[in-house]
Amino acid sequence: MKKLADFLIFGAVFIACCAVALCYETNLLLGIPPNSPSVYLFIFGATLVQYNLHYLFKNSPGTTAATPRDAWSASHRKTQKFLGIAGFTLILSTVWWLQPRHFVVLAILALLASLYSLPLLPFRRKRLKEYGLFKIFLLSLEWTLVTVWFPSDQSGIDPTSYWLVLIRRFVFMFVLCLLFDIRDIESDRAAGIRTLPVRTGATIAYRYADYALIIFVVLSVWQLTHTGNIVFFNAMFLSAICTKLMIQITKKVNNEYVYLLGVDGMMLLQALLVAVGTI
Repeated sequence: MKKLADFLIFGAVFIACCAVALCYETNLLLGIPPNSPSVYLFIFGATLVQYNLHYLFKNSPGTTAATPRDAWSASHRKTQKFLGIAGFTLILSTVWWLQPRHFVVLAILALLASLYSLPLLPFRRKRLKEYGLFKIFLLSLEWTLVTVWFPSDQSGIDPTSYWLVLIRRFVFMFVLCLLFDIRDIESDRAAGIRTLPVRTGATIAYRYADYALIIFVVLSVWQLTHTGNIVFFNAMFLSAICTKLMIQITKKVNNEYVYLLGVDGMMLLQALLVAVGTI
């Protein structure tokens, strides 16, 4: 069972499912029909490629394993290559079904993802993730574009509802990304990466996470007053409570599974809360 769990979590299968779930949640929140299965398969495949390539390059042969995920990656390189190829195959087999409007943003996202994981910046051979403050906003924006802009067709959607969902998703992803930055505070400090927690300390960073959750709830109240949809508000409020509980857990337990299953799992939980509310 542990081997299967490690495969799903460390092989990025779980987080790929979270990405697809958030895309479907966007459809429900905006009251638009589900996308073609090819759109969800494309997002699933792209997530597999991004995460597995990132750890393949991060954990090259001879690299010291710092975490259980690094150790799994170092000892399962063939598995990660297989998952990357599987994801790339999904991308190639579904890209033809996407709409023309997708391709400009896809090109930008692909470029940013490459620069995030690989030292390809000109003049300074650094990765975007090494720019601490920029890193968290970049990741939050990428997740927002992929899970809100990508699955929705802006035509025919109420602009206020669309922007509320977009901004609230960014705030939610900011909270989750901030928790990972807090987890990595010592390794980032040692590497000279001045993330928000490195600059402010973990205590203040946790306070920022709480402030962001308050903003998340305020935006949900705004959406409630705008749409009158109490079901979606309840789902968002429960999501905020569960995320706060997860924040409290991370203060006491610094465990890879807590973050990759628990913190990342807040995405899947939120989507399930919205989906259950619409039954």
